[in-house]
Amino acid sequence: MKAVHAAAAVGRVAVVEMLLKVTEPDEGLTGGGWTASEVQERVQAKLRAMSGGGGGGGSKVDSKDGSKYGSKGAVEGDNNSGGKGKQGGGGGAYKPVGVTDAMVSEMHKRAGDEAFIKGDYASADVAYTSSLTLGDDTNAKVWSNRAAARLKLKDNRGALADAITARQIDGGYVKAWFREGCALTELKDFEGAAVAFFEGLQVDGDNKDLKGGFDAAIAKGREAHLKTTK
Repeated sequence: MKAVHAAAAVGRVAVVEMLLKVTEPDEGLTGGGWTASEVQERVQAKLRAMSGGGGGGGSKVDSKDGSKYGSKGAVEGDNNSGGKGKQGGGGGAYKPVGVTDAMVSEMHKRAGDEAFIKGDYASADVAYTSSLTLGDDTNAKVWSNRAAARLKLKDNRGALADAITARQIDGGYVKAWFREGCALTELKDFEGAAVAFFEGLQVDGDNKDLKGGFDAAIAKGREAHLKTTK
């Protein structure tokens, strides 16, 4: 499934229209058939078919994860093996263990923050992992901070998994949406990145970082599309 289909599934007309400009038309669809209304109609028809012909029910597609990197719930807890999330298909949303030692978790979080500020991103990654695995894996900020550290380390898939977990825990935490978009941009999934930034803007419509990320993803997607059509 393309990001434009995911956006259509949740009724994001504005982002569908943006993505149409940088997305290859579906097979058999060209010209007048490749419109926002046509894409939405086709996607909704598929969703109805998947749910046995009934209403939208529980059949909505999660527009944020994207099929390239695993379906809904791209993160399956695998934090004891180096702390890196595992991207899988259909594992469901991340299920935290809970708070086991808040003081230990906070201690390691502070160490991670200090290392990040110093530019020691590898140590920050280790400290944030300790915070999550030894005390509290419910803190969206720590997941998002580890995503930021992994982006600096060019571990883009790890950053994506962490950012998705962060916004699954707290959908109102805009930094998680931003870092998800950044990771997808680095992975050259410009459609998925645009959707992530767009979803973040639904939480904070005035966020300049999200706006800049969205515009950049659209521009890069258009550039990549033009290169493939030459």
